[in-house]
Amino acid sequence: MSKFPRKPKNPRPPKEIQPASGDNAAFKIKLRGKDNAPLSMQDLRQGLYDIAQKLAPYANYRAKWVTVYLTLVDENGQEVRLDKKGEWTLYPYQSAADEHGA
Repeated sequence: MSKFPRKPKNPRPPKEIQPASGDNAAFKIKLRGKDNAPLSMQDLRQGLYDIAQKLAPYANYRAKWVTVYLTLVDENGQEVRLDKKGEWTLYPYQSAADEHGA
């Protein structure tokens, strides 16, 4: 018998899950730097990872859509944009097997 506890295959989310109601059923997640200081890209990456870990118990649910707003600043604190459009749309990777139902 292993000395490590087994992880359940489908962890159950906490009981406080409530049905969505109203016009906006979105769940807001805020990621902030210590004392509201700007986050470094490394801090941002770690924060997004931490969010993914915190959402792990909810694996039986799906995100209808996700929009992430970033206000980026340069070394002088001036707001900057990564490109003229100011928007990227990314799609999760799908393997050829996923695309063809294999």
